[in-house]
Amino acid sequence: MTMLRCAAAAAILVAGVATAGAQQITGRYQVIGDNGNGTGYRGVAEISGTAGGNCAIRWAIVNTPPTQGFCMRQGNVLSAAYRLGNSIGLVVYRLNDDGTLDGTWTIAGQEGVGKERLVPQR
Repeated sequence: MTMLRCAAAAAILVAGVATAGAQQITGRYQVIGDNGNGTGYRGVAEISGTAGGNCAIRWAIVNTPPTQGFCMRQGNVLSAAYRLGNSIGLVVYRLNDDGTLDGTWTIAGQEGVGKERLVPQR
């Protein structure tokens, strides 16, 4: 009986991972973020071109020039590199079952990290 319960639990876990992994991530998102210094920001992001797990991402944050990056998805993790002025940044998102993406970002040579949530615009 214990073996049957373990098998059932494993099947449920795999189904949950498969659901997040099968979700499409292309589209527009509302951006809600927090800078490393505690200030917040808002804007929109668009993810496109997810052929072979690779994609492009573009952020339009209020009072900031548009930023473009490239991204790669592996399962329920999306990583993106971007250029902000003369600086290079990295953000790593986790894809949630509801389609939101929760991320942590940093900029090379700067202390601290920021948090960002992408909410699909439906």
